[in-house]
Amino acid sequence: MSEQTFADFGVHDDIVAALAAHEIITPFPIQAMTLPVALSGHDIIGQAKTGTGKTLGFGIPMLQRVVTPKDGAAYDALPAPGKPQALAVAPTRELAVQVAKDLERAGAQRGVRVLTVYGGRAYEPQVEALQKGIEVVVGTPGRLIDL
Repeated sequence: MSEQTFADFGVHDDIVAALAAHEIITPFPIQAMTLPVALSGHDIIGQAKTGTGKTLGFGIPMLQRVVTPKDGAAYDALPAPGKPQALAVAPTRELAVQVAKDLERAGAQRGVRVLTVYGGRAYEPQVEALQKGIEVVVGTPGRLIDL
């Protein structure tokens, strides 16, 4: 029996293609356990060692649910097009940057716009990016509270 791929879980074709472009084809165990639950709209709590794929375990369902400008009429029908639809909170700026990078990579072909917000950077560019339009915000607690 062959290993399952992200496509076998019903992941959006654009996400599957974006991951495949980075040679990410088969889910790690934490992803295989969480994807069916999260993609069906249920909350998940996962615990696994660093480097085992937790980000995509919660990130793929997040990316699949957001509506992007690429979605045309569905995007225009949103109550507030361009406003954030998903939030990932990370305890450190390094982890926020890493999570955002993974989400950007996986959501690239869907046109998902990801903004990373953390302290030690000017507010203005972050505020401008939010005003321009973002689907996913990844940030540290302090800066999220500030904004």
